Amino acid sequence: MIPFNSVRFHQCFSSRETFFLFHLSNPIKKGEKRESLALWWLLFFLLLFSLLAGGCNRQKKIQKAQRPAYPFFEEMETSSMPKGKQGGIFIETSAAEPSTFNWLVSEDATSASFLNLMFDSLLSYDPIEDHVIPGLAKQWEVAPDNKTFRFKLRKGLSWSDGVPLTADDVIFSFACIYDPRFPNRNAYDLSVNGKPFKVEKIDDQTIQIQTPEIFAPFLRYMSGFPLMPKHILEPYFKDGSLQNQWNISTAKKDPKSIVASGPFLILSYNPGERIVLEANPRYWKKADGDIRLPYIDYLIVKFVKDANASLIAFASGQTDIEGISPDNVAWVQKGENIYHYTIYDRGPSTASSFLWFNQNPGKNKNNDPYVLPYKLKWFQNRLFRQAISYAIDREGIINGVLFGRGTPLWGPETPANVKWYNPNVKKYPYNPSLALQLLEQAGFHRDATGRLFDQDNHPVSFTLLTNQENPIRTAMATIFKENLKQIGIEVLLQFIDFGTLVTKISDSYEYEACLLGLTGGGDPADGMSVFMSKGRLHQWYPNQPQPATPWEAEIDRLMVEQLTTLDEAKRIQCWFKVQEIMSEEQPYIYLVTPNTYVGLKNRWRNVKIPRIGPLVWNIEEIWTP
Repeated sequence: MIPFNSVRFHQCFSSRETFFLFHLSNPIKKGEKRESLALWWLLFFLLLFSLLAGGCNRQKKIQKAQRPAYPFFEEMETSSMPKGKQGGIFIETSAAEPSTFNWLVSEDATSASFLNLMFDSLLSYDPIEDHVIPGLAKQWEVAPDNKTFRFKLRKGLSWSDGVPLTADDVIFSFACIYDPRFPNRNAYDLSVNGKPFKVEKIDDQTIQIQTPEIFAPFLRYMSGFPLMPKHILEPYFKDGSLQNQWNISTAKKDPKSIVASGPFLILSYNPGERIVLEANPRYWKKADGDIRLPYIDYLIVKFVKDANASLIAFASGQTDIEGISPDNVAWVQKGENIYHYTIYDRGPSTASSFLWFNQNPGKNKNNDPYVLPYKLKWFQNRLFRQAISYAIDREGIINGVLFGRGTPLWGPETPANVKWYNPNVKKYPYNPSLALQLLEQAGFHRDATGRLFDQDNHPVSFTLLTNQENPIRTAMATIFKENLKQIGIEVLLQFIDFGTLVTKISDSYEYEACLLGLTGGGDPADGMSVFMSKGRLHQWYPNQPQPATPWEAEIDRLMVEQLTTLDEAKRIQCWFKVQEIMSEEQPYIYLVTPNTYVGLKNRWRNVKIPRIGPLVWNIEEIWTP
């Protein structure tokens, strides 16, 4: 799967983490004028900060952690990175907030990012070397049939509350995802042709998992399958309320009840303000010697919906890391030597941005169709979708929104994911005349004013949703609206908060079109729930009982085929064909992918920058002198 008119002071915190959150006026649109103005605003706010910082002295400070000294155990993982020292606070911001702390129901990237800090899997993944490595399991074996896997857990593992983590937790976690009472995307991802894995306990430290067929990405999937604590959640599994547990209210009122296996626990959560994570004192990794990881005491994430406010906080030295949108790179770089940070250019992003039309033919509880029948007819017409794609000025988006730092996107994969990227898919360069020709072929016509109508004389108009927290997306949506106006189509824009948006596209289905994106990258098997017709994230028409179209059936076949062979060349061939079908049919109308820029304070050590993925993927190993 983001107009500012005023400057507004929001809040200040303790002296360790104080910063101002404000909206930055943004009236100048081009080049150095805008960047210079932004720099002058930065200097203004730094002066304001120096004058008013004394007013924060009364705020309660977060003190250095006094971690319990729990005994080490023999099979702990020892970091291979240079040894550092414990202590420190890592501060970042997030435009969105988690919707849950229960990974069984998590379907958004924000929730997943927090869950990945709190829960570990049988295996881990090293993005530098691009392979799986031991995790909660210290070792694994693969049988000659390539379908049977045995994992050996580290002896001595425990949850953050001290209860041993054993094979029973693995068995319980799989039972949760496969239980039909709890619909979740994991049940689909961890199945082959609808058949689940067979999971057996051999002893307290040993689990055997057998896949129904050869399952190419199995080990990679096991590096992203967090375990659930049986001793805490089993009663809710039995009474059927499991999906309602560990919600936002739990994190706010009783954070200690959310036990973890990863490097961090929830210390406190204030919705709309911040979440503070503290080091897990029973974490299973250590540094060489007597230091238990993670090094840092606290990870503080502040919720800042205004991207300009978040960026200024970083550029003025008040946060430790920040994603830098392409239009802001030049002026933020001017502060590198002043505030001791570095901007890393990581090249094209793996993220895709796209829009889609709701093709779901279903009805709501009042027996009303999700989409008006005549509009559904438009949306299900391939010529209509292709015409819309030709009507989009992607180069205009790159130049106007990304300041030239981006690439047009024609399919589900971006150039960043080199091995899996098909450069030969059908492309849709900006061509309004061709768009109108296709619309005419599909039965549409324009009146004397240029307004477009269908064959039953309905004016062509629809509402496009996107999340208000993302200024890049709102800017793309605005350009899209203007592009379609040129061919006589009225686009009504609706910018709403991300949580409400997710409900509309995943539960109520009462919307017409949406603009969002996916993080992308990695193995194509990661997209099974997106590209398979039965998938929950098959957004244009999710959870299909049977493929609605022949081309969706063909994608289903190809996705299963690439999933069930160990021949990588054959897998690449299948995925290339899927990309070609997606580009031809345009169920997702892909837009652009930005170049990726990330800023990080220079004080952090043990930072290893991967080609793709999070910059501080090894956050438990980073430290500051």
